[in-house]
Amino acid sequence: MTGAPQAISQARTALLLGNYRPALAVARSLTAAGYRIVVGAEGDEGGCELSKHVAEVWDHPPLEDGADGFLEGLERFLELRFDIEIVVPISEEFVNLLADVGWTAPEGVVLVGPAHEVVRTCSDKIATLELTQEIGVRTLPFEIVTDHRALFEQAARTGYPVVVRPLGTTARLGHKKAVIAATPEDLIEDVPEWPEEHEELLLQQCASGLRHNIYFAAQDGRLIGVVASRIRRTNHPDGTGLAVRGETIEPPAALVRDTEALVGALDYTGIGLAQFIVDTETGDRCFLELNPRISGSHAVPDGAGVPLSAMAVDLAHGLNIARPGSCLQGQSGLQYVWTSGALLGAKLAYLRGEIGLWKAFSFAVDAFADAFVADIHLVWSWSDPKPGIRALCAVLPRFTRLRNAIAAVLPGRRAAAIETGRSLNDPTLGKVHDKY
Repeated sequence: MTGAPQAISQARTALLLGNYRPALAVARSLTAAGYRIVVGAEGDEGGCELSKHVAEVWDHPPLEDGADGFLEGLERFLELRFDIEIVVPISEEFVNLLADVGWTAPEGVVLVGPAHEVVRTCSDKIATLELTQEIGVRTLPFEIVTDHRALFEQAARTGYPVVVRPLGTTARLGHKKAVIAATPEDLIEDVPEWPEEHEELLLQQCASGLRHNIYFAAQDGRLIGVVASRIRRTNHPDGTGLAVRGETIEPPAALVRDTEALVGALDYTGIGLAQFIVDTETGDRCFLELNPRISGSHAVPDGAGVPLSAMAVDLAHGLNIARPGSCLQGQSGLQYVWTSGALLGAKLAYLRGEIGLWKAFSFAVDAFADAFVADIHLVWSWSDPKPGIRALCAVLPRFTRLRNAIAAVLPGRRAAAIETGRSLNDPTLGKVHDKY
């Protein structure tokens, strides 16, 4: 819906803030629970507007124009739309904004999510790491650096490989959430100068192993629902970034204990995601981060039998849904994929020169192969196909661009150049452009 909002009577409506892939999982789940879904237009990926489970799209004031404008628009929208029962912030930007300003929902509307002070603590990486040290959850030692020289001096003291991350939860270092450097040469290549947009950076020794996710629901600091997964592939060749392939596993007892210690210390009520690195050979673990929100792979817990979307709404309404002496656990052995994310990661890695064309093609083949055997898709649904089709169309190149890219590395590229009317000296021959 664009323009002035209209009041709708006799409806039970949920407003989702953040138009990207986990909003699809929430919309599908809450529709089954009897809600009418409105999604905010702004988001990293879009596509929810095409879902049959979304009734309207609210064209709200964009965050990039200032938080005040968005908040004023939200207040006005809720005044006019008395059918809206719950507001569910999906993307990190909206979760953090509402927590930072201490936003209070108007009478008759429930904000779904952990308490604001919990969100603020978890969004502060230093505060979270200090908390893990206080309660005995293992994390690797960390240091804060404030200039380029200190970065390299501290990396040498810490010992390579190191990982460097921005302090802000939505911030990026270049185009990455983290930079892994195995040598000083790698670090100078990835961070050739101090990034002006960052006053401080977080440096830690790089832990070896696979990333493990603990999706959870908690009430009054006690776990009431858990799904564990192991990430097998991400959208970056170096293993950083977002998961595009993983599998659900039996919740490791040590990770469950660590997660329960964290939610207990925070008196956490709501759903969230705790992440750890686990060494596959030794079993050693270390804490990575705690996300006090709906995760990008939110379809996984719902698909594994732990309905976190519905549990989050019940918890926000103050319902006591804890089962005495028990914690609901999700099904293990399920494969999940994010196909369009895997394809986009391969494309961007090729465009940046991080991998060659053949490697990018191999990643794409693996992504499609994984899609056919996966039990859970983060975007695709046979019963709701339009968002998945849109996501694939946004990623895949036009045939002519793909043909030229392949012609650049195969025999007969001269013929391909002549056919397309380009000179062999044309620097764009065989390159896939940002815009398709």
